[in-house]
Amino acid sequence: MAVRQKFWRSLSPSLFALICLSFFLPFGTVNACGTTATTTFTGVQLVTHTVPHGGAMDETRRSEDVSVWVEHHSSLPATVAFAAAIIGFVLGLLGIARGPGWCAATVLFALLWLLAAFTNWGVDARWGYGVALLLATLTSLVHAVRAGRRWAFRRRTFANS
Repeated sequence: MAVRQKFWRSLSPSLFALICLSFFLPFGTVNACGTTATTTFTGVQLVTHTVPHGGAMDETRRSEDVSVWVEHHSSLPATVAFAAAIIGFVLGLLGIARGPGWCAATVLFALLWLLAAFTNWGVDARWGYGVALLLATLTSLVHAVRAGRRWAFRRRTFANS
C-alpha cells in the first residue's frame, strides 16, 4: 500500500480520535446573571453528568445548582456527538467506507445543536468546544469529498458498461 493511501485511510480515524480527545478540554463556562453561580466544564463532564457544582442560580428555582441546569440542557447533544465520534473512529479503523461519513455529519449536527443550547441558555463556549467543532467540520468535508469521488467512480463505471 502506498504512503498516500495509508495517509488517506488513517485520516478519518485520526480526526475522530482528535474529536474525542477535544471532549477532555474546557467546553463551556456558565456565569448565572445576578448570582455568584459559576462553573466551567469539559465535554466529558457533560456526557457523564458530572459538571462541577457552581452554586444556586436563584431563590425562585428552589436553589437549583447551576450544574444541574447545565446538565439538563446540554448533556444530550454532547452525548450524541461523543458517541457518534467513537462509532466513526471504530468504523474508520475497520475500513468501512460509508459509515464514518454519516457519523461525521452526526457529530457536526450534534455540536451545532449544543451551540444552540449554549446560546439560548447563556453558556460561553470555550476553546475545547471550538476545537471539536472545527475538527467535526473538517471530518465532514473529508467524507463529503470521499462520497463525491465514490459517486463519480460509480457513474463512470456504469456509463462505460
